[in-house]
Amino acid sequence: MKAQAGKYGLKRWVVAGLALAFLCCAWSLGLTPAGLVPPDSQHWDRTGEFFRAALNPALDYEDENVPADAEPIWWKGIKGVFLTLKFAFGAMSLAVPTALVLGFLGSSAWWPEPCGGKTRLILRAVYFISRLFMSLIRSIHELIWALLFLSAMGVSPLAGMIALALPFSGTLGKVFSELIDEEARDAAQALKAIGHGPVQIFLVGILPRAMPNLITYSFYRFECALRSSAVLGFVGIETIGLYIELSHEEFYYREVWTYLYLLIAMIVVVDLWGAGIRRRLHTSTGGCAI
Repeated sequence: MKAQAGKYGLKRWVVAGLALAFLCCAWSLGLTPAGLVPPDSQHWDRTGEFFRAALNPALDYEDENVPADAEPIWWKGIKGVFLTLKFAFGAMSLAVPTALVLGFLGSSAWWPEPCGGKTRLILRAVYFISRLFMSLIRSIHELIWALLFLSAMGVSPLAGMIALALPFSGTLGKVFSELIDEEARDAAQALKAIGHGPVQIFLVGILPRAMPNLITYSFYRFECALRSSAVLGFVGIETIGLYIELSHEEFYYREVWTYLYLLIAMIVVVDLWGAGIRRRLHTSTGGCAI
């Protein structure tokens, strides 16, 4: 009972410490409830106009200077959605294989046992270098990567895909390595007992059992890549985010909501698709995928 009471007491101190840290950060940044209120009536009017536009999305361009033979706004939005989808898919096509390699190198599941001191030292070096590399590339946000690559390569699809692929490779690789390390080793031990090598044990006894969770997490990150791909439009790469940004700059809020609804519809469809894949994986493995 004393141990349990001490445990709850420690949790209360942790919560109190986090609350104090929040208040200190808010005070140092000058955050007050008044900062949530628009400073004048003009801002209130614009806020109301923006949210009223959600009930009446544009079915045609609000800009009167758009040529009469221009493609319809809904078709432009659909094309923007597919551009966003292509960027996300291309980035994940680069990120997943890279993450599998990094996850393998950042895992200890494939290490031979027993192994000599020199071999273990080399394996530990590979492990820590891989982990460090994954931490470095995922610690920089994809928008910052995009600005760096756009400066170096110009506005190009390749720059956008690499900007997305780098941080996603780091995040996927870290989670892949942890999922692999946490997988049950009974099949691996059986393969080891009949003389298989460490790489064979990993590929046959560990990786297939971890694969459902790896696929599940990859689908989740694909959904994140879709949102990040849309955000790339705000730095000049042609996705639906670029159309949202251009319409917002001109205060064409009805157009903004048209593009937002198309983006939301794409996210919902992909989420339902991913949920179906996860259910099938759950049924086939008879367990719980993350």
